[in-house]
Amino acid sequence: NETIIADNRLNRNVPLEISVLAVGYRSQGRIFHLLPPRPPLSLDVIYLCNQAELSRFVSAGRFGYFRHILCARDIPIGELLAAHLQQAQAAQTAFGAPGWADAATQELIILLRDDYPTLMTVLSALGDTALGGVA
Repeated sequence: NETIIADNRLNRNVPLEISVLAVGYRSQGRIFHLLPPRPPLSLDVIYLCNQAELSRFVSAGRFGYFRHILCARDIPIGELLAAHLQQAQAAQTAFGAPGWADAATQELIILLRDDYPTLMTVLSALGDTALGGVA
């Protein structure tokens, strides 16, 4: 019955499940590519980083947060990395580091050199982005 479906869509709280992968944090003005000392609570508010925050995060250190992404299970790692590199490259270009995606891709190749299937998944996903010519 369409009335019941409409009622469920408009007047009922539909259970929503999201997963969050913590790959770093900021404390006292410093950025760390480590797991946070206290994980966020389940009902904490989640904010999107703006380009300046994203640029600062990805330029801190030497891609240490990649290890958290690469160790994650039950997620499409290639798709996640492709989306991340595309967003991070836009932020880095806006803040004067246009070669960031090349360095990030080279780091992923090094990290995945002994995991050929995952490497091919990541490179294939990167090939479908605007970064297709990277590496």
